Amino acid sequence: MWLLRLRRFDRDVGLVLATFVVLLAIENLAIGIGYRSEFVSSWEMGSARLYLSPIALALSIPIALSAVLVARLAVGRRPWGVGLIGLIGGAALAIGVSTGRRMASLAVRAPFVALVALVVALVAWLLARELPRLRPTLVAALGALVAVVAWLADAFVLPRLYPAFHLALFFLTFIAWAATSLVFVPRRSARPSTATSLVAFAGILLAAASVAWAPHAAKRIVLEDNLRRVMLERAPVLGRAVVVGNRIAPPPPLEDDAATEATLANLRERKKTRALDWQGSDIVLVTIDALRADHLSSYGYARKTTPNIDALAARGARFEHAYCPTPHTSYSIASLMTGKYMKPLLALGAEDESETWAVQLRRYGYRTAAFYPPAVFFIDEHRFRRMRDESLGFEYKKEEFAATHLRRAQIERYLSLAPKDKPLFLWVHIFEPHEPYEAHPDFPFEGDPRVDAYDSEVAAADALVGDIVRLVEEKRSPGAVFIVSADHGEEHGDHGGRYHGTTVYEEQVRVPLVVVGPGIAPRVVRPPVQTIDLLPTSLAALDVPIPPRIRGRDLGPALVGAEPEAEQGLAFAETDDYTLVARGTDRLVCARKIGSCTLFDIARDPGQKRPINDERAARVDELKKLTAAIERETGKVEVSGLPDALRRGLQGDRDAAEDVATLLDDARVDIRRLAARCAFKLAAPEMKAQLVRAESHDDDAEVRRWSSLALLRLGEGVAPRSARVEAVVDGVLRRGATTDEKVAAALALAEHGDARGEAELIARWSAAFVPDAPEAGELDDARAILSAFAALRSKSAVPLLLRTLEDVRLRPHVVATLAEIGDFRAKDPLLEVFSVERYVHFRGPEARALFKLGAREKLMPGLTRFAGTPEPMAEAIAIARDARQLSPDHGGWVAPAPGVHPESVAVKLRVDKPGPSRLLVLGAPGSGTTSGVLGGTVDGVPIPETTANDADVFVVELGEVAGREVQVSLTTSAGIGALWLVPRADEIPPPPPRAWDAGAPSDEIPP
Repeated sequence: MWLLRLRRFDRDVGLVLATFVVLLAIENLAIGIGYRSEFVSSWEMGSARLYLSPIALALSIPIALSAVLVARLAVGRRPWGVGLIGLIGGAALAIGVSTGRRMASLAVRAPFVALVALVVALVAWLLARELPRLRPTLVAALGALVAVVAWLADAFVLPRLYPAFHLALFFLTFIAWAATSLVFVPRRSARPSTATSLVAFAGILLAAASVAWAPHAAKRIVLEDNLRRVMLERAPVLGRAVVVGNRIAPPPPLEDDAATEATLANLRERKKTRALDWQGSDIVLVTIDALRADHLSSYGYARKTTPNIDALAARGARFEHAYCPTPHTSYSIASLMTGKYMKPLLALGAEDESETWAVQLRRYGYRTAAFYPPAVFFIDEHRFRRMRDESLGFEYKKEEFAATHLRRAQIERYLSLAPKDKPLFLWVHIFEPHEPYEAHPDFPFEGDPRVDAYDSEVAAADALVGDIVRLVEEKRSPGAVFIVSADHGEEHGDHGGRYHGTTVYEEQVRVPLVVVGPGIAPRVVRPPVQTIDLLPTSLAALDVPIPPRIRGRDLGPALVGAEPEAEQGLAFAETDDYTLVARGTDRLVCARKIGSCTLFDIARDPGQKRPINDERAARVDELKKLTAAIERETGKVEVSGLPDALRRGLQGDRDAAEDVATLLDDARVDIRRLAARCAFKLAAPEMKAQLVRAESHDDDAEVRRWSSLALLRLGEGVAPRSARVEAVVDGVLRRGATTDEKVAAALALAEHGDARGEAELIARWSAAFVPDAPEAGELDDARAILSAFAALRSKSAVPLLLRTLEDVRLRPHVVATLAEIGDFRAKDPLLEVFSVERYVHFRGPEARALFKLGAREKLMPGLTRFAGTPEPMAEAIAIARDARQLSPDHGGWVAPAPGVHPESVAVKLRVDKPGPSRLLVLGAPGSGTTSGVLGGTVDGVPIPETTANDADVFVVELGEVAGREVQVSLTTSAGIGALWLVPRADEIPPPPPRAWDAGAPSDEIPP
């Protein structure tokens, strides 16, 4: 067959490409099995094979050519050639990882690069000299082993960190796997078989077809939202194909249409007739911090946590699916009090354009009073200065951290002294059950250490609600309106996280909502609603015109049962990274940064674990457009002077990038300046052409500078000492540009390993983020600067970062940065912070950072305590094992070899002192997703059967351990990697209440 008469080079390349096909098939299989629960259906893996795999194979062609060239040099007894390639590759790797201040000096960096390059060259030279002497099958086996290890390291070691390191692992995976093609190589005396030629020809044919297919595949894969998300997060090879596919065919922007606009207009239509009459009635609003709806008895919770709220629910309307707009107290309360989505508005600087609930009611004859803690304005406090300084418009306030008994007394005194000549709008924000959770002796709960203290705090808050209702009904006129809700929910590991502020899944954004008042009969309202709907509802019930700027809707028809049965409701929630739109039982969760949206039906899947995108593609498209419409309309009135695209871009909407790019040609220079700044923030490749034109031809120097900075951030002209880099350094860093431009230049340089802007970043951190800084910086800016410090390994930043550890908002990000910098000066201060850490979800990252900084024995007291607290630190056992601190003499045991996980273990453990204890058992990887059950005995007493948690840890509560030596016998099909017997420990107590009253004295009631 003349088609199979390939030349030797062609044949070798074809064989390598054929093995790459096998590698991609193996990754498809591994991801499909290992993460099958994250896929919508089996069709998604079919799309991965049909669209992503060809893109990946096309990308691998240069690697196959390189691998064959290297092999021919080795076989041709020219190891010096392989060594030269190793020298170049080693130098490139060393340059990529040698960023940071300590490598900024050429005198330091050059020897490091030379040393690494020489070592890699020597290894390459030795391999090229020795491997040809081995049997081909042995070399193939060794290559497969190295490739598997490199793939695992790329997937699980330092994910999303050290791009050069992961890129090197990516290439090593392919180069090593190429050696498996040697199984097809015949003996020297034999001619290549027809089968070998067929395999080689098939490899070349598939690669050529993949190149031709890649553009079409990229356009098709962009429609697979859930698949792209899973592959990007889980697959080292196919994940890179997702990135390349996005470059070839960027995801289309979320566009609204006439039908969507009509839907929004209909939902927010101002009714001509009101459904409720609350004129003359007191309005009592109670918000409870961090109260998730499914922990109330009236919402189906098994524990009797909320008898007082349940009693209110039995008197009025209970909303089954109410949502906060943002799972942070400051943004959520500000939104509730204004009837708007305040997070994007405040990002645009539109705080002054929003009147609060209290201001509105005072205008119409209400007396107003508020009782709340200072924590209401904790997150991004500088954005809420006017609201904070004006006390959200309330005439009387008590702003302090107050225990429930003190708050009860304050409210009682106020109600006793306040005149009754006007109706009253009373707001009380109850800080319980915000973390850190504290068990209240009057409300004990036992049986689930993860939530016992949380439920106790919920019950304490509920008791205060009951007291408020009783006091109002005793001391005020009858017929008061009572509204009970929460600022946000609380996550307890439902989607791998803790607390709030990070996602828009049900546990963080769904809140209880109960409304009792005149005209409201007992009922349950099931369509989704929002807490921003409460202000317009009260205004409509008072026959007050609803201002057009308010985004919430009147819930009066729902409260009286007058809504149509087909009503789907509406709720929108957002964080920096996610958005949620709720309609009916559907919940569309979108990850903003990759443009991926996932649909869940909470009627079938209340835990939001099983996406249904494929089943209801039209619904996904409809809700995507609704998401875009809601985001587009935000700020139209408040920031009417800006084009829609620019307004969206400044809010971080990546889908607005192409429209923002067109504004770089706008006639107004102020619009072009904002567009250039926005381009730097969005860092979107599709803006590149317009940025190049603006950099070269715009007549405004500021537009040119920001365009140049945006291009630098996109990777244009980033070679060391390139013209663009030197222009930025000379024109921005050295010639007195604005602070914003200097910081932006420093960030862009740092992202590409250039430390010449490090001093600007340190100065900005000192000015905006250390305690008592003269300015108040944005969290997004802090995270960007911390990423730059980590990339530069900036030891000069360490003292300032250590000072910032007391900032709870920034602490986890600072800890991660200190670990990446690797300066051992941080170890002792971090140990001090870790030993008294009250925030459960901070403990794991702090411990891992300390381990990375070399802490071993000093880490153990904190690990031991936190492994024994009511809510145990599950990862403590894995960290203790890696630190080599587990031994039978100290209550621990470790499997005899890495990767070995026996199904049965019998060992005698020694404990320091008898008493209540807990046994942590580390299972094999994946134990938390299998059905393996742990059983056995401790000192002959059977333990309850236990399953592993998401951290692959079995937690066994033992009660009292009588002796100092304990015989443990365990068995599980999941395998056992380590044991640790630890004493039970009390949780770290909360700090004492702050003695601060920023409100009026209790005997000064406004007239």
